Amino acid sequence: MKIYTSISDVKSSEIEEDIKELLLLLEKVNSCGQQYYSCDKTLAVTYLHKLNIFNFKKSLKLELPVRIVAMPISMEMSSVFGDEANLDKILKSISGLSLVLNSDTPFTNRGRTLSNFMFYNKFNTFEDYMSSLRSSYRRRLHQAIEKGKDLRIARLEPKAFTLNHYKLYEDVYKRSDNKLELLPIEFFREFGSEMYEFKNHENEVLAFVQLLERNNQLLFIFCGFKEEDVKTYDIYYNMLLFIVNQGISRGVFSINFGQTSEESKSKIGCIEIPKYLYLHHNNPAIRGILKILTPYFSYKGYSKNHRVFKVKQ
Repeated sequence: MKIYTSISDVKSSEIEEDIKELLLLLEKVNSCGQQYYSCDKTLAVTYLHKLNIFNFKKSLKLELPVRIVAMPISMEMSSVFGDEANLDKILKSISGLSLVLNSDTPFTNRGRTLSNFMFYNKFNTFEDYMSSLRSSYRRRLHQAIEKGKDLRIARLEPKAFTLNHYKLYEDVYKRSDNKLELLPIEFFREFGSEMYEFKNHENEVLAFVQLLERNNQLLFIFCGFKEEDVKTYDIYYNMLLFIVNQGISRGVFSINFGQTSEESKSKIGCIEIPKYLYLHHNNPAIRGILKILTPYFSYKGYSKNHRVFKVKQ
């Protein structure tokens, strides 16, 4: 077992270069006790966080310092590189309480964390997509497009990301029911992603989206918008539809819309992908208690099944 405090010390053969660059940036702008555990050609990314383990039960609160096995950024991305079967050895080497997040593996005694929402692209054009929708869902999206018809969307260069853009991101963070990391403005200015801003006819910035195209997939990373503009411009649906249009026009296989906002993402045709969590402690007695408490800190999943398309996609 090897433990590194900087990803720069990890061999390039253990992790993809673009992920390594992201982690180096996060060490710089979001230092949170990052450690990287290497065992039998498996690398696990971890960081420290004071977490309410009853995050999905708003009536309960218990904040504890936890070493989280996840990327130190609030996006759905695996933090275990290599054979996940070796993760058990890594957890046994971590003292105190540890938490695996966003795993595809349904561990024994596992719980569920926020689901991921994936859009699988089977369309040649955005018009093909719209015509494939059942009438009630198509009508809802046409309403959104009508409300946002005067929106102007333009590419936003990282160096042009202002404090006003950042405040829109902060607004989304403050409204979130499942807070983890609030990234500083430097992340948006330095990360090699694409950003697009949405303005009204008065040239006022209303929103932005941050995207990354990787391995034939378009990833929706972060966004910012004010709640008041949802009613006026149907801004959030217009942001989602812009991303759908981008994915279709680029011909990517899928669009990873990430977690949260289950209803909106389901209604544009996303599929819910379960993600799992696992709380671990080296003390057997505490592990037994965690097993009993698992249902109380688990996410229940989105309860509705929307039949968005005329035929099964």
